[in-house]
Amino acid sequence: MQFDPDNKIVQLCTEGMNAAATGQPETAHRLFRQAWDLADNDFDALTAAHFLARHQTSREDTLQWNLEALNRAFAIKDETVKSFYPSLYLNVAKAYEDLSNLPAAVQHYQLAASYSHHLPEGSYGNMIKTGISNGLQRTGANGFNPPVLEALVNHWCETKQLQALSFVLPPYLSNLGTPHHINKLISALSYLSATRCLPVAEQEKVDQLIATLSDSVH
Repeated sequence: MQFDPDNKIVQLCTEGMNAAATGQPETAHRLFRQAWDLADNDFDALTAAHFLARHQTSREDTLQWNLEALNRAFAIKDETVKSFYPSLYLNVAKAYEDLSNLPAAVQHYQLAASYSHHLPEGSYGNMIKTGISNGLQRTGANGFNPPVLEALVNHWCETKQLQALSFVLPPYLSNLGTPHHINKLISALSYLSATRCLPVAEQEKVDQLIATLSDSVH
């Protein structure tokens, strides 16, 4: 789904963002609230609720508006709305984390990760993935951290093995532990293995790691 710059709700939210950026929080909140009051469909309500959630003075209200945005997304019968799910789940998770409700936070960080393959490639998608990864780590929920892989990456960084890092680092850094992300990492490791550019001991570790990761997603 695309944001229409001529949409009145989008225009009000844009004005609100500009007000917030210039140190006018009360004006920003008023504009976002106006957008909410004028919203007459789920997409417009989602947009307004998303920005209202970012300009609340209590953590409880922040959670409620983030939940409202997420629920409005659920009501939209358009497959492309799934590209919003990772960000919306991330916001809900962080709101629960700020309220010290770690079980709910973990659940929503994991849901954000499960939809992360719908994110577009590029800086926005990478930003959301980083936020999800950091949230999983803060809440102790990131179960994907193979010690062998971590040791190899650290060694390649220390010894400046740029060829190995060029294959592995992007999927390693963006890996959220989902089958989709693990398969991307397996592909990168397989390409690296095929180059036969590593010392024998590292080559063996990479090949074993590929087998272990493959078993984990089958």
